[in-house]
Amino acid sequence: MYDYKKYAVLYVDDEEKSLKYFHKAFQKDFRVLTASSAGEAEEILKQDSSGVGIVITDQRMPGQTGVDLLGQVRRSWPNIVRMLTTAYSDLDSAIEAVNSGAIFKYIVKPWNIRDLRGCLLRGMEFFLVQAERDTLLREKMSVLQRLVISDRIRSLAVLAMGLSHRIRNPMTALKTFLDLAPRKLLEELPESVKQLKSPGFWGDFWVVAQQEGERIMQIIDSVSEAVLEPGGNFEDICRLDDLVREGAEHIKEKIEVSGGSVYIDIDQNLSCFKADEIMLRRLFSILLRSMVVLNPRGISVTFRAEETTPIWGAAGARILITGDGPEWTEARVAMLFTPFSLAEEKPRDSRLDLLPAFFIVHHHGGDILVHKSPPDGPGFEIFLPFDPEATKRPSLEQDCLKKIMTHFEMWDSLRGDF
Repeated sequence: MYDYKKYAVLYVDDEEKSLKYFHKAFQKDFRVLTASSAGEAEEILKQDSSGVGIVITDQRMPGQTGVDLLGQVRRSWPNIVRMLTTAYSDLDSAIEAVNSGAIFKYIVKPWNIRDLRGCLLRGMEFFLVQAERDTLLREKMSVLQRLVISDRIRSLAVLAMGLSHRIRNPMTALKTFLDLAPRKLLEELPESVKQLKSPGFWGDFWVVAQQEGERIMQIIDSVSEAVLEPGGNFEDICRLDDLVREGAEHIKEKIEVSGGSVYIDIDQNLSCFKADEIMLRRLFSILLRSMVVLNPRGISVTFRAEETTPIWGAAGARILITGDGPEWTEARVAMLFTPFSLAEEKPRDSRLDLLPAFFIVHHHGGDILVHKSPPDGPGFEIFLPFDPEATKRPSLEQDCLKKIMTHFEMWDSLRGDF
């Protein structure tokens, strides 16, 4: 049922004979790692903590004790199962460690190999069930996030479409009135009086009204452009290189004028995408244009793409769009997909277009992430399947929810063994 060698058991002891004895006794059942000190054990965990399921350590060692080591493991890698082995003379230290929550199991020396093997098997089962539970929950949360975001963006699209239509006509009428106002005002004055009492005030008022009217019309245009009507079919065969170079041409001049540059590094053997070509063209145009808006002048933008691990069970590509500018702040990242941010002064920089970019990626079965700093930022990371219809996203049906609860029950049951 369980692959007990998927994750390693790390045994820590300053006695060389104990390390060899432990390795020989349990190498058939587990993948065993050994360390002769707490410092050496921490180095092993720092290099590959994701590959270790259990840390079992002797209490008495020069320098840092076993309890100290397990306390550090608990703080830095809390999911790892922690066990302490020591003699009866150290019972007080073991009890203190158990009470403080630093360890799951205390094993008395000298060992009974059969009993210790049973403890290690239960400990590894506990770790594996915990890992499966966490993976399952992450998948469910990802699906829920997709549903919430998709619903939100569809609602925004409907709202944007309605607002654009409802506001454009009144604003067109108002703008026409403002255009005619100066001439009509002069026509209304008596023949004997052709000079306004405060011409400066009315002139300034008219200029401001024209500017604000133009701003509102620009916002309406940006709202209209943000409306996205995705199709249900992915019938186009697209080469990523062709899609990107077209979008890069739109930003190349702006970047080069300020001393920056655009680099495109796409694996020439990258498979083609089955997609809605118009939507993908718009996606990369939006993201490349956003890199110009969100970064200071003079930066260089790099577009990289390579095949990656399966995306929801389907082959796909990892795409990075990054700049060499300063790190994005937490506040900036938080507002990236928030339209009409108060920090933006230009209507065209309202970030409404990032919402359809997000939706396009999810519509094609992929994911989009924002990175605020190197090596993957500041910029965007996109995971895009070559065939969206080949993806197998976890469902949210009742049986999946039952599976989550089953893992919780197994987790609690195994935890009770300790």
